[in-house]
Amino acid sequence: MLTTERPIEAEARLRPKNQLTLPEPIVEALGAEPDDVLAFETDPARPGTALLRRIPRSFAGALSGVYGTTAELKTFLREEHAAWGE
Repeated sequence: MLTTERPIEAEARLRPKNQLTLPEPIVEALGAEPDDVLAFETDPARPGTALLRRIPRSFAGALSGVYGTTAELKTFLREEHAAWGE
C-alpha cells in the first residue's frame, strides 16, 4: 500500500455505462487488487462528494449461506412474491 503524508488527488471520467477506471495512485493508496470489492458512500450534507472504501476480503462474502443457498433464497423470494397477488 502506498503511504503518503499528503492527500492524493486524481481524476477519472465516468463513461456512458456508468463505468470508470480508477487512477493508479488511488488504486495504490487503497491497496486494491483486481476483483476487490469497493464501496461508495455519499452523504446528503456533502453533495457531489463520495467516499470510496476497499472492503477487506475477509468481509466480502462473510455471510454467504447464512440464509440458505442461492437456490433456497430464490425459491423463498418467488413464493413470497407470488403470495402478494393472493
